[in-house]
Amino acid sequence: MKRGICSLCLCLICAGTLQSQTNDPVAAAQHTILGQNSAQVGVSVPVQNTHPAAQWFPEVGFGLFIHFGISSVHGGIDLSWAMYANKSWEDGEISPTEYWKLADRWNPERFDAEDIVKKAKEAGFKYIVFTTKHHDGYTMWPSKYSDFGVEQKLGGRDLVREFTDACHRHGIKVGLYYSPPDWRFDAPYINWDYSGKQILDVNHHPIAQLPEKPAGHDQTRRERVANQMRELLTQYGRVDLFWFDGGSGEISNAEVRELQPGIVINRRNGEPGDYGDTEGALPSRRFTGWFETNDPCWPSRWWSYSTSDRMDSGADVIEKLVILRAWGGNFLANMGPCPDGSIPPEALQAWKEIGEWMKHSGESVYGTTGGAFPEKHNQPTTCKGDTVIYAHVFPNFHKRVELQEIKSAPKQAILLRTGEPIAFEYADGCVSFQIPPEKRSRKVDTVKLSW
Repeated sequence: MKRGICSLCLCLICAGTLQSQTNDPVAAAQHTILGQNSAQVGVSVPVQNTHPAAQWFPEVGFGLFIHFGISSVHGGIDLSWAMYANKSWEDGEISPTEYWKLADRWNPERFDAEDIVKKAKEAGFKYIVFTTKHHDGYTMWPSKYSDFGVEQKLGGRDLVREFTDACHRHGIKVGLYYSPPDWRFDAPYINWDYSGKQILDVNHHPIAQLPEKPAGHDQTRRERVANQMRELLTQYGRVDLFWFDGGSGEISNAEVRELQPGIVINRRNGEPGDYGDTEGALPSRRFTGWFETNDPCWPSRWWSYSTSDRMDSGADVIEKLVILRAWGGNFLANMGPCPDGSIPPEALQAWKEIGEWMKHSGESVYGTTGGAFPEKHNQPTTCKGDTVIYAHVFPNFHKRVELQEIKSAPKQAILLRTGEPIAFEYADGCVSFQIPPEKRSRKVDTVKLSW
């Protein structure tokens, strides 16, 4: 999975050169396979969820995505997508038959949901979305409607319950990712050659044509999917967010809301959801309504654990977060646990850096609304009512920060990291200031202007 380069994205946004909202090209290719189109994945949604229990979503700003599964055993392939041959993007390649054999080797004996959630909370994450079933069909809970998952391979260990219970204990909002497509169930009827230049079976052997699906096959899958989702929505207490990845209304949003009143739903299941989104790249223009960008961070270019891909630093993630918060959106940063279930050390280091930044500057991203960046402010800004503006100054920005069309001079400007006052000027409706070089850091420096 490729990812957007934060500094490049920021430059393009500031220059005003991007005219349309797009996902990362890899994400777009994958969405096509999953049956998602521009009407399902994009920048804005017209209707906002007005249920009182759902109003946390635009307030929290920062979430953790956890993609975990059997592919982590390999270390050089992405979750599910590795089964496709001749892809147009960088990823390892393995036949479906060999991929599913990884389940016999996978034993996440060090997966400690309590520890993961505790450390995520310390880093500043306010909600966590956990992968319950990816496209490969492996169920992370002992589903009665699955023949491939923890029930068959891990002695019935319920990883979903461990996760949800830990979130409930620590006051973290619970998000469940679920993929209605089930490639294991549909395996004989899929051409595993992504390029389409030939037809490959589950062993990546060329065949003349795919067999026809038996009567009722698709309906059986739809019923199976709906029943699995009902299990997830009824057996784990409060679920705050349901994160579909594909599907065609196997279970209606109306039924989801009946089972979990106040739940927030994304819009990747063929039905209107509650928020717009981009994947693998920051948005290229201002959006309306609720919004979320999900992006690989640990590792940086795909979703599952990798032995060799680079990992984002804390500074990388903070920069992407403040750009999104400047427009009122959420950042959902993905982490792929190690095969044994532990957190990659690079992620732990980044979480420590993010947590330290949040101690002094977290108030600028939680419970805030977007500012006037880049139209009137030359650095990303967030607001709290009419009395506070937070200016986020990037490490490579050494010009004067300028905030245009400000009605009056602020009473004070404070560098949140140190608590020191920052000198500013106010003239002709413009507040401007420059942080002295000796007071700068290698992460985003946040200046709080108060009226």
